[in-house]
Amino acid sequence: MVTYGDLMSLLLTFFVLIVSFSSIQNVKFQKALGSLKAALGVLPKEESVVYQREILVPQLADKSRKHIKRIARELQRIVDARGLGNNIRLEVTPKGLLIRIDSPVLFDLGEATIKPEAYPILDKVVEMTKMWPNKIRIEGHTDDLPIHTRKFPSNWELSTARALSVLRYFLGKGVEPRRLAAVGYGEYHPLVPNTSAENRAKNRRVEIYIEREDKQFLFREDNF
Repeated sequence: MVTYGDLMSLLLTFFVLIVSFSSIQNVKFQKALGSLKAALGVLPKEESVVYQREILVPQLADKSRKHIKRIARELQRIVDARGLGNNIRLEVTPKGLLIRIDSPVLFDLGEATIKPEAYPILDKVVEMTKMWPNKIRIEGHTDDLPIHTRKFPSNWELSTARALSVLRYFLGKGVEPRRLAAVGYGEYHPLVPNTSAENRAKNRRVEIYIEREDKQFLFREDNF
């Protein structure tokens, strides 16, 4: 009976530990998934957006933090008014804060000139990032459909030209040149396989990374 009692106690302890570890991992998992709506109040919750109850930002004074929150709310109003909740996403990645914008929001098909209706969105992104010292990297991406024009012999040129168009727009709005970089990846960094028109639309995008730096901390969702 003593041996049997010891065995039951050990089994109970073992399962309690398993449940405890599982709960811890689940919390981390939940932090890694979902939308940044709670953090920035920019997008409605969607499966395609990473949920992060915390967001990396530089150490800023209270006045600057309030400014960023105001800009985030204004950006949300623009996104909502234009019905672009599915076309603009924010994620926290190992590289930093990512703002992903589907290409049709910014450009006509096969073009690299920013559409005037996209200016208010980019203006809010610029206004938000102006308060931060972080570097900004702009990436252009396309789908796998080939392009052969005099201006854009391949998707390399098209994706690079689109990234540069956004970079030059930021320069024109007063962002310091030393903070900016642009790169084109063509069709070689797809989000999803190019197996349908819907997937190709997701792969045509511009990604703006506000790169992570050492002296940064986490704002929790109740700070926004």
